[in-house]
Amino acid sequence: MKSSKALAVGTALAVTFGALSLACLVAVLLSPDGMVPFFNNWMHGIDLTSIKRPAGKPIGFGEAVSGFVSVVVVSFVFGALFGWVYERVGKRR
Repeated sequence: MKSSKALAVGTALAVTFGALSLACLVAVLLSPDGMVPFFNNWMHGIDLTSIKRPAGKPIGFGEAVSGFVSVVVVSFVFGALFGWVYERVGKRR
């Protein structure tokens, strides 16, 4: 895998996680109380109700953008790192 392929893996992961982040944001905006039980199931018994946003305090635009950007950047970096490591491990064969 050339470095451009590692960047392609990073980009693919960033786009995928960006879409997931937007879908999550929409779900939370539409049903904040309904999403807590849903994500409680993902957390294997950790109760998220204690960290739930207070009623009447919506997610701000800045928070939404910051969360989206951070998810995209971090997933790109780790996707590119994965692609780079995959290339190095593949050369050993």
